[in-house]
Amino acid sequence: MPNKPYLIAPMSSGLQNDIEPWLLPEDAFANLENAYVWRGRLRKRFGTAYLGGSELTSRLRMNVGTTDANGDLTVTVPGTIFAVGQMFSVATDIFTVVAIGVPGPLLSTGSGTGTYNTTTGALIILGAAAATSVYFYPSTPVMGLKERETISVNVEGTVGFDLEFAYTRLAGAWELLGPIPAAAGYGQWSSSNSQFYWTTNYRSADPYTSALWVVNNKPQAAGPPITDGIKYIEVGSSAWVDLRPQLDSGSTRFLESSAIIIGYKDRLVVLNTLEDESGSDRRYVNRARWSQNGDPTAPATAWLDDTPGRGGYVDAPTSESIITCEFIKDQLIVYFERSTWQLVYIGDFSLPFVWQQLNSELGAESRFSIVGFDQGAVGVGNVGIHTCNGVNVKRIDQKIPDEVFKIHNGNDGNERVYGIRDYYRELVYWAFPSQNTNPVFPTNVLVWNYVNDSWAFFEDSFTCFGYFQNESDLTWANVGQRYPTWEEWNAPWGSAQSQSSFGNVVAGNQQGFTFIIDADRSSNEQSLYITDMVPGSSTLTVVNHNLQSDDYILIENAQGITGLNGIVVRVSSPIVSSNSFTIDTPFAGTYTGGGKITRISNINITSKQWNPGTPIGRQFRMPYIDFLLDQTVNGQLSVDYLIDSTLSFSIQDQVLTPVLLGSNVLYTKQEDNSTVQTNQVRIWHRYYLQTEGSMIQIKIFMSDDQMRDLDISQSDFQMNALILYVELSGRIIG
Repeated sequence: MPNKPYLIAPMSSGLQNDIEPWLLPEDAFANLENAYVWRGRLRKRFGTAYLGGSELTSRLRMNVGTTDANGDLTVTVPGTIFAVGQMFSVATDIFTVVAIGVPGPLLSTGSGTGTYNTTTGALIILGAAAATSVYFYPSTPVMGLKERETISVNVEGTVGFDLEFAYTRLAGAWELLGPIPAAAGYGQWSSSNSQFYWTTNYRSADPYTSALWVVNNKPQAAGPPITDGIKYIEVGSSAWVDLRPQLDSGSTRFLESSAIIIGYKDRLVVLNTLEDESGSDRRYVNRARWSQNGDPTAPATAWLDDTPGRGGYVDAPTSESIITCEFIKDQLIVYFERSTWQLVYIGDFSLPFVWQQLNSELGAESRFSIVGFDQGAVGVGNVGIHTCNGVNVKRIDQKIPDEVFKIHNGNDGNERVYGIRDYYRELVYWAFPSQNTNPVFPTNVLVWNYVNDSWAFFEDSFTCFGYFQNESDLTWANVGQRYPTWEEWNAPWGSAQSQSSFGNVVAGNQQGFTFIIDADRSSNEQSLYITDMVPGSSTLTVVNHNLQSDDYILIENAQGITGLNGIVVRVSSPIVSSNSFTIDTPFAGTYTGGGKITRISNINITSKQWNPGTPIGRQFRMPYIDFLLDQTVNGQLSVDYLIDSTLSFSIQDQVLTPVLLGSNVLYTKQEDNSTVQTNQVRIWHRYYLQTEGSMIQIKIFMSDDQMRDLDISQSDFQMNALILYVELSGRIIG
């Protein structure tokens, strides 16, 4: 009987684990890691590129002074966080903090030397480049990447936040937004690493002036300077203004802060408020409070709730906390812990807003998981991912119903779920910490293709997402800053994302790095800075590394070290601590700084269990499968397969047997000795199985050797179709 081909294309189902693998649709996957379904094909996960083109311009930083004619500088660093793992730069020379307490020597990649006191923040730089700016990198988590209105139409700036400061982009790099605090030991804020910033662009005192309003859900603390509370900064200004409005005409109550701040119906509205009542802070978790119509900046009058026509408040009739909110057209949908409400505008002079309940059992538990659509607001709750259309609330993650329960709840895990919509790629990303370990920071990204309702998982560590508009066009002169090699550049020349002002999705991580999320780049950027390296034990100190055992990483630029730069290594088990780990490759030398780590992502794809003979009670033989793959220069993968419903893969689990099983390598590059494939964009590649059974399931991944070969592990992967060749055989039983 001749082989019968079964074409599987286009692909649209993505990851699905609500039913057994043999019942899945033909194009669905039982496991889909670091790859996703997009416009009819399977693609490798997005890559990342530095925001600004280099490590120094990508990290949140501030100018703390200029060296003198001798290359010296003595200064006290602002803020309150002084720790091992922080760094300074003078031109291209990097100084790394490695000692705690009284002035300890800094590691230096150049000729300069220095000391740093992690108790007081006192910095001394000696013998560095003369008359050169000195930058301080706090190296704390990125806690917000927020859009700020400008005076130009459809041109927005991006403001970055870490635990203590706000930053803006200037000349292609991050700079402190606002003056350096005048008093030592103070920052602009004092957030923890789970207290993200909520911002909104709303008017200032004058209706023609826009301002960026910021809260971090902490009460205002007296300075100098004043920290936390409610702050705003007007368009074109570099000075933050603090607002602590009084709430009654007797000056006994004040608004300290809130979880959410947003403009609604010509009023500034705060939700889940923190209020000072006669010197004691009170948290009103179910409260909506608003300013007067128009100017919200007058602290003595604009928010009074005992004077008609000024401010006011209304409490929802529930003890649940307000978690997050989003607009649907003109409706403000508010997610509570286990219910969903709408803050309805009724236009009454004395009480302009009232609460209306939309659902009594579905809510959200992650403040920054909310993602807005024209016809729905999507948020991550404790029992599912929910969407509200203004009338009804329903769950949308039925294909992966158990995954929401795997979000790690320890270490404020629910607060760390952070979502964003990629308009260009028509995807939604949620960074979250997985329950598989006990992480502090997110370890995975959940990807939702909202066009075809498909899902996937990526392995990476991002603390938050945001938007960023290109500062200039991508040209031949600067393309290398974003795509280091031709192999890693998969976007057509002249694509929309190469234009100035194109809205990129950007992300920040736990060490203050910021990245452009780039689906057309097939590799990741350097994302972790190495504080120290110890030969012999092969131990690396990397503050808040968030890596897991058996992760693959690329180490580069480690000054003073031999035998390791440019090499892919594997993280050994067990992980030593949250700030250190060992690797499986020895090295030598004395580390002087500059080392950085790139995460190497392994594709891990498991198909459904195909069973073409089952409907008629027959087994089948499958001699080979054809894969239609986009051509790469050096790419290849490994393929393995599982027969029937066993748990042992035929090749991967039997490599030590004397049986000749053949090669399990699947090329994405041109086949050896082929001349007709040279100019083909997509190539059919045949993979031989020679197997028989009632079901078959394939696994696509990269082997250890492939992961350690950068030409292979950083290649692109796009699968357009596959063809199963099947010959029916004996009965399914017997």
